[in-house]
Amino acid sequence: MRHAIIADDEYLSIDLIKYLIKRFDLPINVIGQALKGDEALEMIRNLKPDIVFLDIEMPILNGLKVIEKTKSLQSNSIDFIVITAYSYFEYAQSSLRLGAKDILLKPIEPEQFLKTMERILGYRYSNNKIFNEILEYINHNYQEAIELKECAEMYHTSPSYIARMFKKYYDLSFITYVNNLRINKAAELLKSTDIPIKEIAYKVGYNNLNYFYKVFKKNIGVTPNIFKNSLIEK
Repeated sequence: MRHAIIADDEYLSIDLIKYLIKRFDLPINVIGQALKGDEALEMIRNLKPDIVFLDIEMPILNGLKVIEKTKSLQSNSIDFIVITAYSYFEYAQSSLRLGAKDILLKPIEPEQFLKTMERILGYRYSNNKIFNEILEYINHNYQEAIELKECAEMYHTSPSYIARMFKKYYDLSFITYVNNLRINKAAELLKSTDIPIKEIAYKVGYNNLNYFYKVFKKNIGVTPNIFKNSLIEK
C-alpha cells in the first residue's frame, strides 16, 4: 500500500482525487491533505508519504517551492504528481525538471488520472479486484522467487485462472510478465547506478546469471554489458 498526501487549495480537487482512488480501487492510502504550501511541506516532513498530489498555485508556498524544499531534505523517494490549470501548464513543466513524475490538468479527467497512476504504480489496473491484488504483489516482490502456483494459493484461486487473466489483460504469460518487469528494473539500474551486473541480476530476482543474460538480451536486444557500455559512450 502506497501512502499519499493531497495538497490543493480547492476542496473539490482534494475530494475528486480521493474519489478516483476509491473508484479505481488503487492501493493508495491518503494520510493527509493540505490547503497551503507550507502545510504540505510540514506534512511531508512529518508523515513521510511516498506519493504527493501537489497543486502548483497554493498560498504561502507554491508547488515548485514545495518540491525544491523537499529535495533539500533528501526525500528523493517521493513521487510528486503536479496538478495545474491549463493556463499554468508551461509553468508546471518546470516541476518535471525538478523531478516530478507527471502533470495532471484541471479539471482532472478519470481516464487521465488512471493512466498517470498506472505510470506511477508501474502496472495497469483491471476491473478485476483479485487480479489487481496479484499485480500489486508481483510489482512489490519481483526481487523474490515468484511462482504461479504459489500466487494462486496465496490468493485462493487456480494457476489456470491467473494465467487466463494475464492473457486477457496483457496478452502475456505469467512468467513473461515477471521477466519483463525484472528486466525493465535491471535496465533502470544499469542506467542510473554503477552496481555490478551480477549484483543487479540478484537485486531484480535472478540467482542464475546466465539466465539473466539470456532474458535481458531477448528483451532489450543486447547483453547487459553492451547495454551498459552504450550508455557510457553517450
